[in-house]
Amino acid sequence: MNIRIKYLFLLLTASILFFGCFGKSHSEYLAIHMIDVGQGDSFLIKTPEGTSILIDGGSPQYGDDVVAYLKREEVKQIDYLIATHPHSDHIGGLITVMKEFQVENLILPEVSHTSQLFESFLDEASTSGARISPVKKSFRHSLEDDIFFDILHTGVHYGAHLNNWSVVLRLTHHDMSFLFTGDLESEAEMDLLNQFSSKKLASEVLKVGHHGSNTSTTPSFLQVVNPQVALISCGVNNQYGHPNTEVINRLEKSGVWIYRTDLQGNVVLYSDGHKVWSHQAPVNLDPISSSNIKPSFHGFLINSFPLLTAHIIPFKKEVV
Repeated sequence: MNIRIKYLFLLLTASILFFGCFGKSHSEYLAIHMIDVGQGDSFLIKTPEGTSILIDGGSPQYGDDVVAYLKREEVKQIDYLIATHPHSDHIGGLITVMKEFQVENLILPEVSHTSQLFESFLDEASTSGARISPVKKSFRHSLEDDIFFDILHTGVHYGAHLNNWSVVLRLTHHDMSFLFTGDLESEAEMDLLNQFSSKKLASEVLKVGHHGSNTSTTPSFLQVVNPQVALISCGVNNQYGHPNTEVINRLEKSGVWIYRTDLQGNVVLYSDGHKVWSHQAPVNLDPISSSNIKPSFHGFLINSFPLLTAHIIPFKKEVV
């Protein structure tokens, strides 16, 4: 068999295997999009039935980018818009988003800020027609069968320390949970540990607080959440040195797979409620793969285009 024939044979075999493993489109899975907004946060959650949740929108200059990303993902309206706290790198882009999309529900912490940007955000929110829900206590929103999210709030008054006012959202899909913490820092993390059971906090996927700063993701908090995937949103070569080396080491010592926007750009995770995967490898794949955690393969469709993806994470986690 010459090289040309051998190549065609291998290509045909790969194609058969490639297309044979497909049966569902990406719209039948839960999708978690970590949108690259530089030194900021923006996360899109899309459910199998099309419910859209947007958590933060980055700084003002990223508003158009977030809008373009949502349109590429065929978002028609935003069912839940969550502004975790009033800092510009979280709410700035949401002003543009609210101009472009119908927003059904807006969830935000019960804290104000004196900045002109925050005033502009509130003005746009008041004219958007969205149902505004300031977070005063924990509550649950049911979305679809076996998909719901809990808003966790300690009720503690943090004064002018806006990071600790961050709205915390825990999304649950069958066996999988995803914890989004905004810029939550150590003081508020401890308050969460004191007020909520480990069962309420434990999550397979953790959005690392405050862009990976060493003010967040304390050892005690990490131990209780006990994630196996960490999502870190931060800017390339940012002036703050995020993510902090100690935090990265802490995550790796705990056996956590790490995804980062500064190194990977936009990151998308998919879940069927029993496993989580991405077409991108974690940035620390080699150290983790050297343990007993091994990637496997899965086929699915993105916009009707077949994609063979590795990096399915085999979750075996018990609540501490």
